[in-house]
Amino acid sequence: MGGVRGSAYLLSILLLTVIIGMGPVQAAQPSIPINFRYSTLQIKIFIPKTPKWAHDVVLNATIAWNRAQLFYLHLNPHAKVYTFVETDDGTATSTVSFSMPAAFASIAVGWTNYKFAPGSRKVVVSTQTYLTPTIFSESQASNATARRYAFWLALHELGRILGLGSLLDGKDIMEPRFTPARIDKTPVFSTLDLYALHVLALGKAPTFITLPVGVQDQLIAVTNFLP
Repeated sequence: MGGVRGSAYLLSILLLTVIIGMGPVQAAQPSIPINFRYSTLQIKIFIPKTPKWAHDVVLNATIAWNRAQLFYLHLNPHAKVYTFVETDDGTATSTVSFSMPAAFASIAVGWTNYKFAPGSRKVVVSTQTYLTPTIFSESQASNATARRYAFWLALHELGRILGLGSLLDGKDIMEPRFTPARIDKTPVFSTLDLYALHVLALGKAPTFITLPVGVQDQLIAVTNFLP
């Protein structure tokens, strides 16, 4: 998992007011790498029912992504959005597993595989996400720290399902380098995340998506979008 937030140019000293008191961020017209775009705007997702706490964490993460995109829709009425819809009737195009294949266990705590449309390396028709059982297990049900960590992981991998790459900025939920120092911080979406999803939902999948000139990249607390 990797990616770098690019810059079209650097502004000397320009601080952005970040929503919900998250503090100022230096502006730079950032970019986010794009892995692909999903073939449908409604993503039916299967989440294992047990452990229940883990199911609920992942479900809340889907709700947060859905509501964050609706928030962006109010800012840009011409936008389109992706919607996660939970299902267990065998029609899921995105499936989650609280397990980790041996090939990934030593290098990752979350992993998403993609199935591409015939003849395409940019359009995905289904995904399979693995979340480590060392965290997403019944034994961690009463562990508040594990629950917070699990929520971060679920949000990040759902961003992967939506087609977003990694941002090495230490802030955005698409930052893959999770450290203990972040465990008590509120996870955040960025304007860049939501704008990128709008571009993908319109049917475009460039290698990078950059915020338009003049659009501020703000950080938005994920907790604003929880039930």
